[in-house]
Amino acid sequence: METILSFQNVNAGYGRVQILNDLTFEVKKGEVYGVIGPNGCGKTTMFNALIGLIIPTQGTITFDGHNVTKVNASTRCRMGIGRTYQVPRPFEGMSVFENVLVAAVHGAGHSEKDGARIALDALKLTELYDKREIRAGELTLLDRKRMEIARALGTEPKLLLLDEVAAGLTEAEVQDVMKMVANLKAAGYSIIWIEHVIQTMVESTDTLMCMAEGHNLIVGNPVEVMNSKLVEDVYLGVEEDE
Repeated sequence: METILSFQNVNAGYGRVQILNDLTFEVKKGEVYGVIGPNGCGKTTMFNALIGLIIPTQGTITFDGHNVTKVNASTRCRMGIGRTYQVPRPFEGMSVFENVLVAAVHGAGHSEKDGARIALDALKLTELYDKREIRAGELTLLDRKRMEIARALGTEPKLLLLDEVAAGLTEAEVQDVMKMVANLKAAGYSIIWIEHVIQTMVESTDTLMCMAEGHNLIVGNPVEVMNSKLVEDVYLGVEEDE
């Protein structure tokens, strides 16, 4: 299977504070790649380095065959990297459709006509088409999460980054999110999914990486990773203490 993303020996952080330490991993096209790890281990910093919000001080990031280590964020977006955020921040006074249209037109640079088509397709894929005229501020938390994903899809990503989209949801709603991710995979999207809800990582990912102190601690089959002593010591034990 062809590689769509590669981090090779990446160091990155904020000012003099280094967060990522020699981080190395690869994501294959069409797979759902899960990422877990204790708070502060560098998961969000990895996303920020991937989308171009911070520039590594060492190492190489390769996306879809291109070295993007020093490419700016807007260019990476138009190359096909789309991201959601942990806390959805929609334009609450605008409709669901308008929110996604903004991503397609201003994020991906499409015309309004093409952007409208892309936005409607994204809303169908996230099961929000019937709510497209509702004001974003009136949505439930689950539908806000759906719209956050739809906005990322509006940029027509080759690689979709999901940042704790199951956080704060009920058990039934988590199942809805897992179904949606399965549909996105079936539609051909490559996905990196950061999450603390263990069920999603075990049941919905093809490969799972556990990060610790800014590096790749262990990567492999999701069940085997979750059952490893390393993960129990650095992640599950921390979660239980909290």
